[in-house]
Amino acid sequence: MLFSVSARGAAILAAAIVILPLAAMPAKAATLQGGTVTLSEGESATFPIDGGKQGPENLQAQCDIGDVGGTASITFDGENYVPLSDPSVGTLMTLSRGDTRSYALTGVVDASRGGDAYIAFHFTGAPAPMCFPGMDCAGAEGKSGSVTVTCRDGAD
Repeated sequence: MLFSVSARGAAILAAAIVILPLAAMPAKAATLQGGTVTLSEGESATFPIDGGKQGPENLQAQCDIGDVGGTASITFDGENYVPLSDPSVGTLMTLSRGDTRSYALTGVVDASRGGDAYIAFHFTGAPAPMCFPGMDCAGAEGKSGSVTVTCRDGAD
């Protein structure tokens, strides 16, 4: 045997395996400054996050996207926010007339290196219809004129 572990050593090792990962988890909770924003094409809904200036803090929030009048492409963004749930930063969401998407956001905020923390939704326009030369594309749904984004802190 390469090494032997006493019963006391095994108990200490088992406790370290359980306690160390828990100690590495952020204990404080960051707070999302929620609200409702109606976006036109090219606009963004930005929701600041309070917390994370002294080190990692957990974030729980809820965001809903709706009131889509046609088709819309929305990109999710974040700064000093590490998502542990969908959507990931950079995710492109495509919605059609009448769609509503709800996201329970779970993540970690760490703004200890400076800068502000936030999440954002960018209304980038409508997805290009799949239309090949010679096809009749008159039936393609038009782009939405606006999209509504509502976010609230998970504690609310």
